[in-house]
Order: sequence, then structure tokens, then C-alpha cells
Amino acid sequence: MNQVHRVECEVQVDPQEAMGIFANAFRVVEDEAGRCLLEFFVYSSTEDRAVLVSRIPVRKNLLPVFLGHLNESL
Repeated sequence: MNQVHRVECEVQVDPQEAMGIFANAFRVVEDEAGRCLLEFFVYSSTEDRAVLVSRIPVRKNLLPVFLGHLNESL
């Protein structure tokens, strides 16, 4: 499996896409091919329903990196 390393580089952002898609819930699942998927949802407690708004396949060894960045942000 590829090693994970920190990269500092310029990031280009399309102004029309800068805000992305709103999500208030997420989960990590594994698909049939063994890939990890980050799934983002809009969850409504009044309807007790979630709508998938984005699904991003990632390498499994990136999950601890994401967790580290989330912990640093809190």
C-alpha cells in the first residue's frame, strides 16, 4: 500500500464550486471492491431520513490522516 505523506502545494478553487455541497452527517463504508467511501448526507431529524449528497472513494490508509486533521481542527 502507498505511504501517506504531507504535501504543501497551491490549491486552485473554481469560484462557482468554492462552497461545495452542504452536508450535516457522514459515514465511512467499504464497497464490494474493498475501497473506503466517505459518504456525506443531509440528515433531517424531523423526517428521520438522510439524503446522500456526495461519495468520495479514498485509500484506507488515508483514514487515520483524515482523523488526525479532524482532531486538530476541534
